[in-house]
Amino acid sequence: MAGAQSTIAVTEDSEQVTLVNVFTVAPERQEELLAALDKATADVFTGVPGFISANLHTSLDGNRVINYAQWSSEQAYLEALRRPDVREHIGHAAAIAESYDPTLVRVRSVHHA
Repeated sequence: MAGAQSTIAVTEDSEQVTLVNVFTVAPERQEELLAALDKATADVFTGVPGFISANLHTSLDGNRVINYAQWSSEQAYLEALRRPDVREHIGHAAAIAESYDPTLVRVRSVHHA
């Protein structure tokens, strides 16, 4: 897995968008899905124009993997979806997961401690 250094820079009301994709997975396959997403991010997405960062999260109950991925714009994200290497990755992750729910969002408010 990648190092723990964060690359998240959240800015309100910019062109930047975030993909929040919640995968539902059998608990015994959670690590397999995490590894597939981690590998695809390192091997594929880091070279795609407009990709900024991705952070992968696993639920404590083992039933979900959440991908929080930042893109420079909605257009960059949509163009990435047309790439064969990206489509291959999506198909592989979908085959491991029971379901997934990708949602593209924009940051509207930021708070810090």
